[in-house]
Amino acid sequence: MGRLKNKVAIVTGAGRGIGKGISLRFAAEGAKLVIGELDRGNMDGTIAEIEKAGGQATGLSIDVRDPAAVERLVKHAEEAFGPIDILVNNAALAQMQGPFLDISLDAWKDQLDVNLTGYFIVGQAVARRMVETGSRGRVVNIGSMQSFVYQPNFAGHAASKGGVLMLTKAMAKELAPYGIVVNMIAPGPIKVERNVARHESLEMAEFIDTFVLSGRSGLPEDIAAVAVFLASDECTFVTGSTITVDGGSTAALSF
Repeated sequence: MGRLKNKVAIVTGAGRGIGKGISLRFAAEGAKLVIGELDRGNMDGTIAEIEKAGGQATGLSIDVRDPAAVERLVKHAEEAFGPIDILVNNAALAQMQGPFLDISLDAWKDQLDVNLTGYFIVGQAVARRMVETGSRGRVVNIGSMQSFVYQPNFAGHAASKGGVLMLTKAMAKELAPYGIVVNMIAPGPIKVERNVARHESLEMAEFIDTFVLSGRSGLPEDIAAVAVFLASDECTFVTGSTITVDGGSTAALSF
């Protein structure tokens, strides 16, 4: 414990699911958390859990598509805790969109605007401050198995997460001269609040039996464990890379 002691970390979309799991683990490792979350109730819940466990946390209700709101979040973080050391770009949409021929332009734009442009807006705003303060920070972008393989009915999601893969490489290349390390985590089938019923279905059980080498659904804690390393001072020779946390699903799907 204590691998992130006194580090200041912004985590977007941390009101539930993977973002919440990462925030709780970061706080347990000594980080001071700044939550950027659209749903104020969920944000307050994560902050309360961190504080109840003895950690430090604050947050703002923001939309990652809004540059002015993101700037407010960055300013709030620095006023609360000081220079930013870590960013986890996690806020995203993951709704099933249906067959490619039926996807509306608005539904397509929603996925790209939040999952990719939102990562750009937040990543650029935080990286600028990391450069200005000389923090030699860490950025962790949350991608997906669908950065590499496609799940039917998720064309917009897959396109956006494929974009996150290349955005990560671009950020790593351009921010390396400032000592900023940028990597991506690609989660596989992770059981979170919004998909409990699906993960307990017979269909998912069959998928796990066939394609998940670890034999179970993943949990936010599995992602958080990897995020701690990528956000820590130990991560000095890994940048522009992706760690796939999918229980072996991508390997099982390869042919």
